[in-house]
Amino acid sequence: MGRRLCIYFSWSRPRELKAPLHLLDNRYPNLFEFRRAIWPFYEHASDPKEYKQDISGFLDHVILSDFAAFEEVVHSQTGNRVSLLQREGDTPPVQQLDDTLLADVDTLIVVSLDHFRTNQVASPGEVECIRSFLMRENACLIVCPHHDVGEVETIEDREVQHRHHGDILVPGQQRIGGFARSLLDQLGFPIENRWGLSPGRDVAGEPAQLLFDNNAVTASGILSGVQTFNLHPHLPHLWVPPSLNSKVAVLARQPINTVATRHPYVDDGHRDFNAFLHIKPGDERAGHIFVCDATLWSSVFGGVKSLRQLWANVANF
Repeated sequence: MGRRLCIYFSWSRPRELKAPLHLLDNRYPNLFEFRRAIWPFYEHASDPKEYKQDISGFLDHVILSDFAAFEEVVHSQTGNRVSLLQREGDTPPVQQLDDTLLADVDTLIVVSLDHFRTNQVASPGEVECIRSFLMRENACLIVCPHHDVGEVETIEDREVQHRHHGDILVPGQQRIGGFARSLLDQLGFPIENRWGLSPGRDVAGEPAQLLFDNNAVTASGILSGVQTFNLHPHLPHLWVPPSLNSKVAVLARQPINTVATRHPYVDDGHRDFNAFLHIKPGDERAGHIFVCDATLWSSVFGGVKSLRQLWANVANF
């Protein structure tokens, strides 16, 4: 049998579901709002007897269902089913990361789609558990935040960011990935997911070719044969503190959409953003750490052929 993978959704489902619907910011849309915004493309989910129309319906039938293709690739490559766990599901207890949970895991993918407002923070025990996990030579930790949109205070600045990515489903402020930031910071790598940038396209409307550090890509092997990622409307720049430049390799950068409206990150002269990072073994750590966007395990934003290669690489890493 091959490697054993676990996807750990670090959200608090009850707190996500209890977000007041009269507030637009820092919550997911409910399924009804989602269907209305993209009508008629999701009308198969209009029956309330089969599809809950609240936020739980969005989490289950939009977000979680998007990972099915990734699970199929991993199963075909390894012979093992992917374990799917939620930090806080519909019923207690909270499923924190611990040695028992990770005993049968070789690759842990932390999908940090938790809103900052829900205060998901890695506990000291979880950090120690991850440190222990990373002492294994075959261990691989992949930490995946998402965008951080609208962190600025003025509505005018938020509007600039919103117009840049152009996704009507996203409110003026939607800050996601708090658990990922907390975990990385406590491991000694305070990498931050910044912005929500519109990715570039090629002339055929497909995701633009990634920009690689070829030496680092060859050394790690995880991006072997991968040419593009996806076209999710708002992808984060994975900011690396300058003090960590010698420890954190930027394996791939993704071009920014050249026809999108202005954005402060682009105004500063940037034409691409950090999309895939590698923290090599060292400092009594035998395992590898990678950092990338949470949507790279989804099959609905384009670039699927190349993403399938990434998924196969991860399954066999």
